[in-house]
Amino acid sequence: PEEMRFISPSFNQQGWTSSFDLNSVAFGTSPAFSLHAQHPSGSQYADYLGALAKDAKLRVELRTEVLGIERVGGAFEVAVRARRDGGEDREETLRA
Repeated sequence: PEEMRFISPSFNQQGWTSSFDLNSVAFGTSPAFSLHAQHPSGSQYADYLGALAKDAKLRVELRTEVLGIERVGGAFEVAVRARRDGGEDREETLRA
């Protein structure tokens, strides 16, 4: 819902506590700093996550279920099932 907000406040990690932001998912980042919001909304937090993914050049797949992860040599194979816009599912293996 639009009115929903994070309960735990975001604090800029460069504040007087020298601590990290409880809502941060990447070292050296702070939703409070990036979003200018102490209690970000879900939409704001999605923007924060999107910016992190873009900066890290991550491939983000929406409407995708992870079926399994297997280590193969020095890499990983991730079996996924993705739902296309038309409603049909497609399965594939991603390698990284």
